[in-house]
Amino acid sequence: MPKDIYDVMLNPTRMRIVQILATHDTMTTTKLCEILNDIPRTTIYRHISILISASVLMVVDEKKIRGSVERTLALNIDRLSSCSTTEDIPQQAFRFLMNTYTKFEKYFNRDNFVSGTNKVFFNNTVMMMDDQEFDQFLSDLQALLIKYHYESSTERKPRDISIISAPPSVGENDD
Repeated sequence: MPKDIYDVMLNPTRMRIVQILATHDTMTTTKLCEILNDIPRTTIYRHISILISASVLMVVDEKKIRGSVERTLALNIDRLSSCSTTEDIPQQAFRFLMNTYTKFEKYFNRDNFVSGTNKVFFNNTVMMMDDQEFDQFLSDLQALLIKYHYESSTERKPRDISIISAPPSVGENDD
């Protein structure tokens, strides 16, 4: 099992579980499996176990249903908040970027790679905004991400979207 919370969170299946729970107060494991129906149930349970072991998720209720135990899960906000310290930010950014790089490296170096088939792209845009405009932009972006956070289906495939708000070049607006 990965040793720390950052390694745990870099897994795409675990990230999907966390993202789903971030939009709900609680959710049963059965409901998570219904939403993530493109992933085998045993795989989801394995990832939930890893998230619970890392204290990212917590079990808030258990009910016996037909001989098995149905767990209700929630994000452990205290644990997640305690890991977001100023000292950890450079390491978090590095791991995020290396994880993204690794995905691109694997994708582009496949034996059966065909350019353009999965609409893969990357872009960098510098936008001039004051703090209030940037706060509104982030609010709009959050609404857009929630709007398009569809449940799995046979017609849909995962699209891994990474968004970074990077600092300006050193020396420019150093605050």
